[in-house]
Amino acid sequence: MSIQILQERVRRCKTPVILGIGAEKERLPQALLRQFTEMYGEGTVAVAEALRYHGTRALAAVEQLPAVYLRADRYLPYGAVGMDVLANLVSAAKSRGAYVIVDCRTGEPNVWLQALPGADAVTVTPYVGGECCAVTEDKAVFALVRTAGTLSGEIQNLMSGDRKLYQAAAGQMARHGAGLVVETGYSLDIRELRRRCDKAMLLLTNCTGEDASYAFDDYGHGAVVVDDTIQYAADVQDAAVQAVKEMKRWTTVL
Repeated sequence: MSIQILQERVRRCKTPVILGIGAEKERLPQALLRQFTEMYGEGTVAVAEALRYHGTRALAAVEQLPAVYLRADRYLPYGAVGMDVLANLVSAAKSRGAYVIVDCRTGEPNVWLQALPGADAVTVTPYVGGECCAVTEDKAVFALVRTAGTLSGEIQNLMSGDRKLYQAAAGQMARHGAGLVVETGYSLDIRELRRRCDKAMLLLTNCTGEDASYAFDDYGHGAVVVDDTIQYAADVQDAAVQAVKEMKRWTTVL
């Protein structure tokens, strides 16, 4: 799968920090929303176009970073124009040389990969089984084995033999070649999954550099860390530089 390509880009950029894009409407600058409302009137089109501008601006940060993680749920509420914005950002990120991951949480990855041909990988729900990993060799999937929802533990912490269900699911997905998404940010979750799935690429969100450090091997390989704060910075390129410096306190990529 193309996960090896992602690791090569991490090595080339000397950082596991990747850019998270998908702004919350409430966090968009009010002046930006007013600008597009004046152009398109009140409604979904104005918000979607503001998100397009915001995301395109954030892509300046990928000059320092190896990959982009796009949250589909931030665009799809705006209908066809929202999907167009998502597709446009995927293409723009790819044209800048970034590895592109779309967080769409699907059981049918090939539908999304065909709709967004510039995407290198998508996130999948593991509970449909190994068929969610059946993508072409130049594409990849990241399985959502440990999510951060308030009630996620109701399912993911159920016991499966001597393991929690999320640990068992992670093992199965890793055997199919999938990367593993860990959203909780808890070092115990990260350490446990690294111990059980020592070869899998971990994709970490909501995670500090200290907690993320348990995911890496001695060469700083084996994981990427999504930073979705960079997109909101006044100077996104400087924010990316600072995020890279902060991560170097905890891990060095060789």
